[in-house]
Amino acid sequence: MYEKFKKAKPPTFDGEMNKSKDAGAWLLGMKIFFRIHSYYENMKEKVATYGMKGKVNIWWEDLKNVKGITK
Repeated sequence: MYEKFKKAKPPTFDGEMNKSKDAGAWLLGMKIFFRIHSYYENMKEKVATYGMKGKVNIWWEDLKNVKGITK
């Protein structure tokens, strides 16, 4: 499964809104990615958050801590 995932190359997002890839474009890219590739619902969060880089990854980790999310 991991090899298939690595080859698929899901979209990434670094949290920088002034770049060509903003949050909306990343979300649309993830929706399209999930239409093309079959992942169980419980895997989609892991796949999506794998593509978070830089500032958005820090934001996600902080949000999980605030909300008490342990995944």
